[in-house]
Amino acid sequence: MKISIVIPVYNASSTLKECLDAIFTSSYKNFEVVVVSDKSTDNSVEIAKQYKCKIIELDENRGPGFARNRGAQTAAGDILLFVDSDVIIDKESLNFLSEKFSDNQVNVIQGIYSHKPVYENAITQYQQSFYCYYSWDSNIEYTSSLITNCFAIRRKIFIDLKGFNTNIKGATCEDEEFGYVLIEKGYKIIIFRKLNGEHRVNYSLLKLIRRNFAIYIDTIKSYLRNKTYVKKIQQTNYWKVLTGIIVLGLIMLSIIGIIFTSSKEAWFILVFLNIIFLLLHSGFIKFVANTKGVAKSIGVTGICYLDAFIMLTSILYGSLSYFFSKRF
Repeated sequence: MKISIVIPVYNASSTLKECLDAIFTSSYKNFEVVVVSDKSTDNSVEIAKQYKCKIIELDENRGPGFARNRGAQTAAGDILLFVDSDVIIDKESLNFLSEKFSDNQVNVIQGIYSHKPVYENAITQYQQSFYCYYSWDSNIEYTSSLITNCFAIRRKIFIDLKGFNTNIKGATCEDEEFGYVLIEKGYKIIIFRKLNGEHRVNYSLLKLIRRNFAIYIDTIKSYLRNKTYVKKIQQTNYWKVLTGIIVLGLIMLSIIGIIFTSSKEAWFILVFLNIIFLLLHSGFIKFVANTKGVAKSIGVTGICYLDAFIMLTSILYGSLSYFFSKRF
């Protein structure tokens, strides 16, 4: 079984070599690598040329969805494995993948980020632990929220469904939207924990804010365009996060109430709402404390508030933008 590994690349020189090294030292040998440079301006292409890769250089920046589609069209394998250029897969991952796809009932596989790394700051740790706790919880067998960090699919299915929506230019919600298309067509997305990789990333506070605003704004527009918001609400692994957004909105209203009234009731409501918010996130905070230490868990507690605020404001902005005809 031949596996085509498609890597979209945009100015990825800091991580691409390690990504490719991990792939080419795999114990499984029946694979090809297709690197698609999305108009990179650094030396990413020169790095890729040091390996036995098919290299596609786009003449303009079209976004990761377009790059992945282009790579899939060129690929010769029966199985497509999409790997981000900052993900370092385990040397046995391709073996596990081949074994899994030997079952004809398996069509789509979601890989995961390893939770082994301890990241330098609480900001990065929050985002990586969020994926591992909410998106890929060990009790979940299938996912409804596709994430293309490390994701595999039979090539015929991907081509038949025309791949990712190329109207979505950024690395935001093109993967989740395609996941809903797959589910609508009757395909199940299996979370396969043996297909895992370490994520070479380091977020500053500003980078996290910009990144998550862009993702959440595009995501709410996608929900409205495709009427998939009900599917998101029905995902039980996210209900505490979604409820937390509402609670944070009420916290902000109570703060406004205190500013204008200074009443004891408003203070009581504020304290009560914060307790509810922390209880909603207590499982996640405990998860970080148990796996990465108390200091990291204290840090991610503050990021829980920040991310809920980003989600809330993104929902408001994205919805208004959508209804005023800016659909993408």
